[in-house]
Amino acid sequence: MSSILITGGTGLIGRHVARLLAERGYAVRVLSRRAAPDVPLLRGLPNIEFIQGDVRNPASLAPAVSGCDAVVLSHQFQNFPVENPRRNETFDAVDRMGTVHCVAAAQQAGVRRLVYVSGIALGNPNPPHPGIQAKLAAERAVFDSGLSAVSLRVNVVYASDDKYFSRLARAARWSPFVPILGSGESRCAPVHVDDVARAIAYAVERTAIGGLVNVCGPDEVTWKALLLAVAQAAAPMRYRIATPIPQTLLFLAGAIGERLPTPLLSREAIVFVTQFDQSCRGGVRCEDVFGFHPLGLREGLRAAFGRGSDTAP
Repeated sequence: MSSILITGGTGLIGRHVARLLAERGYAVRVLSRRAAPDVPLLRGLPNIEFIQGDVRNPASLAPAVSGCDAVVLSHQFQNFPVENPRRNETFDAVDRMGTVHCVAAAQQAGVRRLVYVSGIALGNPNPPHPGIQAKLAAERAVFDSGLSAVSLRVNVVYASDDKYFSRLARAARWSPFVPILGSGESRCAPVHVDDVARAIAYAVERTAIGGLVNVCGPDEVTWKALLLAVAQAAAPMRYRIATPIPQTLLFLAGAIGERLPTPLLSREAIVFVTQFDQSCRGGVRCEDVFGFHPLGLREGLRAAFGRGSDTAP
């Protein structure tokens, strides 16, 4: 049985890919800062092992990667994308240096395959942003490792157990107002988390595939259209009122939030969320190399947030 380490394995993408790989018969190690985290999605799976460690601490990674055939790098800092420098939860410390530490540990352990979970916005790094720069540096570290490697540039991910869209879906069942950050005109191609997990599983298995692969949904929409579609999927019969939150007000809230002992918001986070084009034009797509087509947006949102989904009361 092949053994696979997943960094960030308790996060949204990490826990879904951990479950899928375990169901496919792999021995899965989940790296966690806590010794025994409670992850409902992974309960009852016999071939899941939690390993305590931190990508920021190189010494904790050697026992985690020992004996592994592949490593899936899906780590993010808590409260992403709002950095907390006081706790060393930053793009540079986690995305860049954390990946550098993982690559070094994988090389020492004789790991054969690296799968880096990146972001589609890296293809459009304008305006410059520390998150984009850190992830680009992480990709370079992965590809410079000399190991078989692929970077999956993942678009906006939604799921019934995510932190943002699921809250919007619950609110949409009692309120007609749908908050829109800024103009809402930035574009994206949202993808269901199950399709992301499937792409990662294929990337682990098909070691001849390398380089950059875009993981996007088939429907490209504006953020405004996406948020309204989430609300519509959650409560189809309710009238919707798009409620824009002006950029100036967002930046004011970010300036205040980033000064709190535990930052709740930041100006850099506002830029990261509202100002990047996350369309999926050009490049190699997952359907080109893995042979499957991600769910369409309407079908995926209905599965995630419709009545009978995990978000339904």
